[in-house]
Amino acid sequence: MLIGVILENSIDAVLSQMQQLKGRVDVAEIRLDYLEPSAWSRLALLKEKACLPLLFTFRKQEQGGHLAVPEKKRLALYEEALALLPAFADIETDTDPAFIERIKTMYPQISLIGSFHDFEKTPEDLASLLESMHPARFSMVKIAVKARSTLDLLRLMVFAKKMSPKCPLSCIAMGEYGQPSRVLGPIVGNVLHYTSLHDAVSSLYQYSLDTLENLYHFSSLTQKTKIYALLGDPIEASRGHLFHNEIFHREGVHAVYVKLRLKTDELASFFDLALKLPFGGFSVTMPLKEAILPLLTRVDPAALAIGAVNTVIVQGQNLIGSNTDAPGALLALEMHGKVQGKKIAILGAGGSARAIAYEAMQKGAEVALFNRTTARGEKIAKDFGCKAYALDSLSAHPYDLLINTIPVDSSGALPILATEILPDALVMDINPVSLSSPLLRAAREKKCLCVDGDAMFEQQGRLQQLAFQASLTV
Repeated sequence: MLIGVILENSIDAVLSQMQQLKGRVDVAEIRLDYLEPSAWSRLALLKEKACLPLLFTFRKQEQGGHLAVPEKKRLALYEEALALLPAFADIETDTDPAFIERIKTMYPQISLIGSFHDFEKTPEDLASLLESMHPARFSMVKIAVKARSTLDLLRLMVFAKKMSPKCPLSCIAMGEYGQPSRVLGPIVGNVLHYTSLHDAVSSLYQYSLDTLENLYHFSSLTQKTKIYALLGDPIEASRGHLFHNEIFHREGVHAVYVKLRLKTDELASFFDLALKLPFGGFSVTMPLKEAILPLLTRVDPAALAIGAVNTVIVQGQNLIGSNTDAPGALLALEMHGKVQGKKIAILGAGGSARAIAYEAMQKGAEVALFNRTTARGEKIAKDFGCKAYALDSLSAHPYDLLINTIPVDSSGALPILATEILPDALVMDINPVSLSSPLLRAAREKKCLCVDGDAMFEQQGRLQQLAFQASLTV
């Protein structure tokens, strides 16, 4: 059941929002604690003109309520409103049991939702929490807690999946880490899902109706939907969720892609939880590409040689790792001609430089790395049989292709001198286009053919998408 939350202080504003929600949600939640005093006298009009089934909620202040009011008065006002017989009423499970029983007796036609909120943490013992909520008193129960990590989020989702066959339950994680729960709810068996007309960047981190449907195609998600996710930190700038969800939807793949912020020391615990959920695979970004290797069941030989994984496929309880960064970069380059026999100069000696150097060597290119710290470049050169030099010696080494893997400096400075950019070279910068590469700006001034980071992102993403879809048929 998809619930549209309305947080307005007047009946006219509530009715206006309800009209916008009509046909797009199943129920309109009216937060009574947001209404101004004069609106209470018009509640009957609200019920009369409502174009959706109504859920009345009068949240107490310590569980997120907007109105500071003594508990006795809150319950009296709530009982008065419930006389209008909304289809649903949300009542905190720690409310006076006598009030709950009286409402059940007086208004048996109202379906009661028992709710619990913790805006500080995700309790460790979720089973005991659910038991303490006395779920048998209610038609449905809702647990809404703050996730302080992705591990908290997954713990809650695993619990929801386990309990959903036994109890009409919804588990919702609040906060930034918890936002994916707004998408994963139908997959883990939640019976209640909440949204609004606008994305709520607050402690709730709700998604708007437009985001849920246009990006995540929420109405098509079921307990049979496979989950794919980006793992890393930071992940805010990644466009992977836009890229993969669009392809899943266009090609009719029953899957959804979310972003999960994860630290290196959380990896092992993460997979213990993730393998209890219907994950099909993962994209892996910094700082996890190397740290993930020991946790994988099997790693593709190329990824082993590179020493980094950016794609993981789940096969039962096995985790299979590969690297699409390297072939993605070369595919982006070879859209402009083969690299075989060409001289490639790579700026930098990090993980991306290593991956591109490996793949370029496999394709028959002559590779040289240029880095401020020559020892790092020399390690790659020794492993792959290429060459390594100091960054400031680039001018002494002619090249056909110039590839920058050095992150964009906050000052906007070029990683090399502009005079070292050869006019006839193909120049590639793997940094995202959003960072506005100083190197490519300078290269365009010299009329160089340029390849930006988005080209590599799309090519490696397409390879990753092929791996994801192949995993669905295994």
